[in-house]
Amino acid sequence: MDVLKTNNNVIVFLSGSSGELDWMLPILDMLLKRGFFLKIVFLSRHCKQSVENNQMLFEFINKDEENIKVFFIGGYFFEKIERISYLTYRAYLRFGFGKKSLLGFIYRAYEKIHELIFFNSLPYEILALKDKKNILFSEYPSLRRPRDKWLKQKFNKSIYFYCPHSPHIYAEKLDQKYNENETNDFNKFNFLLLGHPADYFYINDDEELAKESLEKLYLGHPKYSRGWLKELQNKSIKFRSTFPQRDSVNILILSRGYGSYLDRESHENLVQTTIENIHSSFSNYNLIVKKHPREVNSHWDNLTNDFPSIYIKDEHILRLATEADFVISFWSSGAMDCFLLNVPVIEYFDPNKHSKQQVSEGNSHTTIYRKLNIVLSASDSNELRDKISDLVKSDYKISSDGIHPYYKALINRSDSWRERFEKVLSSHGYI
Repeated sequence: MDVLKTNNNVIVFLSGSSGELDWMLPILDMLLKRGFFLKIVFLSRHCKQSVENNQMLFEFINKDEENIKVFFIGGYFFEKIERISYLTYRAYLRFGFGKKSLLGFIYRAYEKIHELIFFNSLPYEILALKDKKNILFSEYPSLRRPRDKWLKQKFNKSIYFYCPHSPHIYAEKLDQKYNENETNDFNKFNFLLLGHPADYFYINDDEELAKESLEKLYLGHPKYSRGWLKELQNKSIKFRSTFPQRDSVNILILSRGYGSYLDRESHENLVQTTIENIHSSFSNYNLIVKKHPREVNSHWDNLTNDFPSIYIKDEHILRLATEADFVISFWSSGAMDCFLLNVPVIEYFDPNKHSKQQVSEGNSHTTIYRKLNIVLSASDSNELRDKISDLVKSDYKISSDGIHPYYKALINRSDSWRERFEKVLSSHGYI
């Protein structure tokens, strides 16, 4: 079948990291099974490498060469031009250059050059679809980029979905009441997909995200749905039941490198004290490290030769968690993945020392996962040692007592994501 003669084409733009594809994965899998053709376009070198370093995601985009095509248009100069284009576009909007002003004229000419560079970089197989009805996916920050405007002008018969770049919970006011029966206009052409209404109230910028043409759909997170997790949950239960017969304990580390949230010294201290506490608590262990997608320079890489029990794995958290007795997280949304597989998580992170994007609680800070009560909190090395000891005494069992109602509401939404998403497809004649 000539795909250019169909309306079953899905174009996915990936620019940040593997988290974007991870969030979309159940949706893309469903579309693939319904006969859609997927075009995966990497816009950055880091994003491409991040997906290649995640075996589950890499297997997905390479499992069906006939119906999934992968393209890479990133590179040093392309990414620099994209960055400059974004910054000048935001400046143009912020300072309100008039359409008739000389500066406005100069900017429009300048922007046209960037637009031509972008479309000249796109493969013919993508550009040939511009007059067709397509489904386009990208992460929601792309709404602020000029290429989003360019794409809508050229691919003007398509519908657009904007996704989170990870299943992170943005909400802070977990006890605030929201309309659980919100109505949606499924006939619109632009859709912002988020986990819960509380997420939108946190990230709303009163600009691009607030436009009436952008319909907000609160799907939960598709990867948290029971249908997606059932096989993994069963595998996790089976593995953990073998603990009495094993002579070693498997510990999964959800790491975070230095950068926006941690300085280098704090990152190295987390790594060192984690190793020290585990080494003093267990005589025989396997330390499985899952680095954050943006964790390029990691202290873990410096220690693998000295500690043969440390294994750095390029695999999806959900798969790694199925072979873990417990998890230590340096503040990661992966804590949700592990908790959903019934694997206990110790969150080793000090939200008061590193308060960026943490939740205010009086004069101090906490993390969203502590507020949900799905992790055991450890803000320093002594607390980490105590929490490890408590887990050993409980045979690595976790309790669901005290789980915040927000968590249950989010999972309920996740379980029904497909029904709401398919209403959009049906309204536009795709199914």
